[in-house]
Amino acid sequence: MPIPLFPTLMPKVTDPLWFSIDRPCDDENELAVLEQEQQTWMTNIAQEDCDILPIGKTALEMEEEEEDDEEEDDNDDDSDSHDDEDDEELDMEVSYDRDSPVDVR
Repeated sequence: MPIPLFPTLMPKVTDPLWFSIDRPCDDENELAVLEQEQQTWMTNIAQEDCDILPIGKTALEMEEEEEDDEEEDDNDDDSDSHDDEDDEELDMEVSYDRDSPVDVR
């Protein structure tokens, strides 16, 4: 084969830069890794300064709020005591019907 005097300026029929095939990858695995990194990052952000008191609150106020929350949780279990209160409220309601036996004119 003779060597040409001038190089050809025509591109090759298939240029590897145009038709490069992607390497096979596991999208599900990559997504799981990214989700785990994001979850770890969010957990670290949430736990970073959770022990710092808010401005204007003292340690005693924070403890009282925690105790109040615990008491509210305990009170949710006493549903039968609420029924008694509802009965008392029903007894206290006044009827304003016009069909009363005493007719005022």
